[in-house]
Amino acid sequence: MSIVYLLLILIAIGIIARIIYLQTSERQFWKQQAKERTIQERTFKAKRGNIYAIDSDNGDYLLLATDVPQYELYLDLGKGYEYDRKQRKKIKKWVVSEKTFNEGLNALCDSLYNMFRFNDGNKTSYQYKNYFKNNRKKENRYVLVAKEISSEQLERMKQFPIIGKQIFKRGKPTNKYIFTNAVCKVESSRRVYPYYPLARRTIGINVTINGCDTCYNGIDGAFSKYLSGKRGKRLERKINPGEWVPVDTDERIKAVDGFDVVSTLDIRLQELAESSLRQCLNENEAESGCVVLMEVETGYIRAISNLIIDDEGEYRESNNIAISASFEPGSTFKTVTAMMLLDKGLADTSDLVPTGVKDFPGSEKPIKDVGETNHGLISFARALEISSNVGVSQLVYDKYGQSSNRENFRKDLSEYFRFEPLNLDIDVHEPRPKIGSSKNMTDLLRMSFGYVTRMTPLQLLTFYNAIANNGKMVKPMFVSSILKDGQTIKTFEPTVISESICKPETRSKIHNILKGVVQNGTGRRLKGTSYGIAGKSGTAEIGYDKKHVGIQHRASFVGYFPADEPKYSCIVVISKPQKARTHGGDLAAPVFRNLADRVAGSLIEFSKIKSPKNDRKIPIMKYGNAYNYHSFCKALGLDTKTPSSEWIKMKRNGESVEIIPQIIKQDKVPDVTGLTIRDAVLILENMGLKVKFSGKGKVASQSIAAGSDINKNGTIFLSLKSPAKETNRKHEETKTI
Repeated sequence: MSIVYLLLILIAIGIIARIIYLQTSERQFWKQQAKERTIQERTFKAKRGNIYAIDSDNGDYLLLATDVPQYELYLDLGKGYEYDRKQRKKIKKWVVSEKTFNEGLNALCDSLYNMFRFNDGNKTSYQYKNYFKNNRKKENRYVLVAKEISSEQLERMKQFPIIGKQIFKRGKPTNKYIFTNAVCKVESSRRVYPYYPLARRTIGINVTINGCDTCYNGIDGAFSKYLSGKRGKRLERKINPGEWVPVDTDERIKAVDGFDVVSTLDIRLQELAESSLRQCLNENEAESGCVVLMEVETGYIRAISNLIIDDEGEYRESNNIAISASFEPGSTFKTVTAMMLLDKGLADTSDLVPTGVKDFPGSEKPIKDVGETNHGLISFARALEISSNVGVSQLVYDKYGQSSNRENFRKDLSEYFRFEPLNLDIDVHEPRPKIGSSKNMTDLLRMSFGYVTRMTPLQLLTFYNAIANNGKMVKPMFVSSILKDGQTIKTFEPTVISESICKPETRSKIHNILKGVVQNGTGRRLKGTSYGIAGKSGTAEIGYDKKHVGIQHRASFVGYFPADEPKYSCIVVISKPQKARTHGGDLAAPVFRNLADRVAGSLIEFSKIKSPKNDRKIPIMKYGNAYNYHSFCKALGLDTKTPSSEWIKMKRNGESVEIIPQIIKQDKVPDVTGLTIRDAVLILENMGLKVKFSGKGKVASQSIAAGSDINKNGTIFLSLKSPAKETNRKHEETKTI
């Protein structure tokens, strides 16, 4: 037995000695082996689905958000094991031979510099050379060559020395190239927005939530279960802490691409809404503003824009004001008060009410109309048309002024305005509408004309949309359908919140009052259209309840059109204008009018508008976006050849228009005069320039001459100008056919 124990002791000593040896002498070797052999089956993301808008001009789908593939490229500059048949064993050899490395290094570094020289933090050829030499010296297996590489760049890199090689067929070179075995390619994707920054917060952006960097808000977030697809699985090798690369190109379980989402947004109306809003904010030096256009019958949101001034004085969509900002609406809430009083039989449109200024018993302050203008005794309907605070307050005081009855006013209002969230199909925080206490006489009266209550612009628009929809309230919608491979697999039908918010006769009276606001009241700026508008203006004071704070204003207009057969409802809100104009009828109404004119124009049947053939004119345009020009010519009934380039120029060819592809040099400033500001910004920002502009119309001049070298991150100033009207001479740019 003693011999057995002795043998066991010797074995144990041997094991311990071996462990010590491995932990000391061969420590680095085995660490490297573990590093090289760390292979796991890991999941990888699927291609996220697209988000589309519609194009009202032709019914096509236009991309709002899509995933674009991008790549990281690694180069193996170390040694790997290779079986030697002569020695009948594995030997270590350079993955990239000495000859290949030394002969191709300079050319590779020059090629990389030329390709990425406009990228931030790019290396010079000399820096690339030192970088690769140092990694070669350390025998590093996975050396990053470049990241965020486009598909086009990836193809070009196959022709670079060391990392690519030409394919030969029967001993003759072909025009095809592949990567060498020393290259490891890692594919990922990035979300791009072709119409950025249009509807930026509504479409959704990538946000970090609880450490998750692939989370989205807006439509992208709300419909992530459709868009995200199903992850795939593949073998990956760990190259650095937190960094993995695929072992091979074969996927064990293929990823399933996400479905596509069709939003309710109309890109043409979205562009118009944003440009009209931006112009108003600039002209009045306002702090922020929003505009929402909704389809009456369905609740589809056709346009939504939110602009807030930033620290640099630029208006950007940094928050979704229309959905997430809650504030006191002001006079636009008088319609709710009027509906309640009329529907409950507590008042009639012919009731006479005072105007101007009035001290109500129990109120801390007198109630005043704008400008304290006294119109004498007028009808309740007329008081609403001119937006008299005193007139509305008088009826509320008469019916709810008793202290025991004041809280009933609050309860009665809640029967007509839904103080509940809309639970929208979009990942944006929506606050609950609030209505304060009406026990205090001052609060009771101020509540009647839009204070002591809070709501979002979209919540208020939903109420007005119900008036336009014969009393039926529908939920606002941002998505209409889901697509798979271009085929509709799911349709979202309109959701009815309430079949009727009031009696039909009450709705009719309110409708006539809102028409009167435009014809004879505070909305007179919207008067004179061929289609008719009905709505209500509002002006709310901001900071009225705070001492030592100057009072500012929030101007709004909310309504619908065509007035007698409503198809669309719209709200415009402008906050804290610094110029003299502060009232909703002056500030917000023009934005409403711009949008309504465009939309109402599209409602007219084109077939009813006839013009002689010899009045048709072929437009000659400077180079611009191919899709826009192709669609424009198509709408005019002109034959065009399918564009093969993103940017084109147009040329007459008899009764057709020839589209000529235009090449824009990436290292030279292009000539953008004559372009729309959207096309000019798209071209210049893609080249790394920051763009600022002033004026309106098309680009008339640019601060950096065309043909100048690109200064990465430089700023170019564009001056916009509308073309002068020429009525006494024939335009040189058109030709009668």
